[in-house]
Amino acid sequence: MRGTRRGYGRRLFGTAALGLAAVAAMPALTGCGHDVSGTAAAAEIDVRQLQVGNYPTDPLEIRTTYLRGWENAKTLAVARLADSMVIGADVDPMFAHTLLSRELASPSGASMVLADPVQPVLEQNQMVYGYSAAASTEARDTMQGFEVSHNFQPFGGVILSPTATSFNVTVIQFPDPQQAQAAGEAMEAADFDVAPDQNARVTLDRTTAAKAHWRPGVPSLAATLSDGRYVVSVFVQTPTADLNGLRSLADKVFAAQLPLLDNAPGLSNTEMFRLDYDPDAMLRRTLHPAQYMSIAADTEITHTPRGYLHYIEAPEAWKPLLDANGVDRISTAAGGGLLFRTRDDKAAFALWSGIPTVTTNSAELAGTVPDTACTRTANPGVDYPWVAYSAWNHKDNYVCTLHYHRYVAQVASDQLFDAQQKAAAQYALLANSQGF
Repeated sequence: MRGTRRGYGRRLFGTAALGLAAVAAMPALTGCGHDVSGTAAAAEIDVRQLQVGNYPTDPLEIRTTYLRGWENAKTLAVARLADSMVIGADVDPMFAHTLLSRELASPSGASMVLADPVQPVLEQNQMVYGYSAAASTEARDTMQGFEVSHNFQPFGGVILSPTATSFNVTVIQFPDPQQAQAAGEAMEAADFDVAPDQNARVTLDRTTAAKAHWRPGVPSLAATLSDGRYVVSVFVQTPTADLNGLRSLADKVFAAQLPLLDNAPGLSNTEMFRLDYDPDAMLRRTLHPAQYMSIAADTEITHTPRGYLHYIEAPEAWKPLLDANGVDRISTAAGGGLLFRTRDDKAAFALWSGIPTVTTNSAELAGTVPDTACTRTANPGVDYPWVAYSAWNHKDNYVCTLHYHRYVAQVASDQLFDAQQKAAAQYALLANSQGF
């Protein structure tokens, strides 16, 4: 749930189901002087009796109004792009470990993952936003140290093990296809000219429109391709300086990434402003203690599973679980809940029951609402699945996981009773949101 940004720390939490209670077996809980809206339905508890403390049980839009603006529009556009960025498994199952996931809001930010001389090109061609993702065949904890490059850091500054095969793909949107085309050509030229006497131009077998180069004897290759309003930059690295292997890997990355962008074409400014901040009414169902909306691509947003997987430490463990249960939307609210939507009630129960199989620590005590399991983590700040570094406090070592119809939710706190109140409020909110 909460940790630090990818490339700056680990995020994996442990949980195991203990004290699981069926709805029929759970008695209604005594209220604590807090009124909760809603009525009891057949075979369900009366959520008005749940101990929710001061946590809200109504959707956020009842308490505040979402204000459209350029920053929110760009944030939603970046989140949309993250949903269409490859994860390692899209390219090859061997890329099980994420190295980097980074939103790029400006040319200066993009210069961290692209060659420094590329920054003026991005500025001149009016870069709008972008996203960068990297994956490897080896986990971060098997890699050696960090390095600060004066050129670029496609793997987040990690010094890779000599046996690792890795790739980075960076996608940047420009105002129109013409500027994207000009930017793509200039980006490749600027990168090549970093060492023009040592670099050699390369043509890929399948992605023939891409401009590529490598430095003979160095086991890496860079390639750039314009695609509509986007420019796609790919960097691959292998254990040996095998040009054919590098070309083949770059082709595989392009083959995985380009179809995803076909489903999310670049946006005009008007289209960005019209993006829905709460597709499929996920945020309205997510516990949101704050009295205001603070849209952020990693802490307060709705993602598809692919976008979500960019922000967790163990996508290779979570992806099969999400896929098997038809999860199509995942939302999070700062200081509140993390919510999964599955294909149906049965799948939600399977996801809820399956979460312990992909986590590490043991359970402690049951939750206080039906179908809830609460756990205590041994390493708060480390053992959480969700990247949202500001969504949960680093001391929140109690996590409660619950399910309601087709939804599975998680909440956290540094105190068990508070975590249980959050779980009760999240349950009540889900019950009160039926029909919307």
